Amino acid sequence: MKVMQEESFGPIIGIMKVADDDEALEMMKDTAYGLTASVYSDNIDRAEHILSQIDSGTGYWNCCDRVSAGVPWSGRKHSGIGATLSHQGLRAFAKPKAWHLRS
Repeated sequence: MKVMQEESFGPIIGIMKVADDDEALEMMKDTAYGLTASVYSDNIDRAEHILSQIDSGTGYWNCCDRVSAGVPWSGRKHSGIGATLSHQGLRAFAKPKAWHLRS
């Protein structure tokens, strides 16, 4: 379904039942986008294993609505370039300038 492959920004969310983690990973990878990925599980090791195999800028465990100023917000694949937040994002707004002075 397109809703499961497109990068939507609400008020919808695609939820699909899968047989196992392998099927979930296969379906999560079947997209040209990679802004965020969420895993809902009572087992953090299982969630980290799944999220570590997904090409997304942000991974969520048991949530999907957090943004933290201390970590970068970035996308992968067709989900944009660059980063916001964190020191990486702040650099995008900085204009370095060098001064060379001789006394």
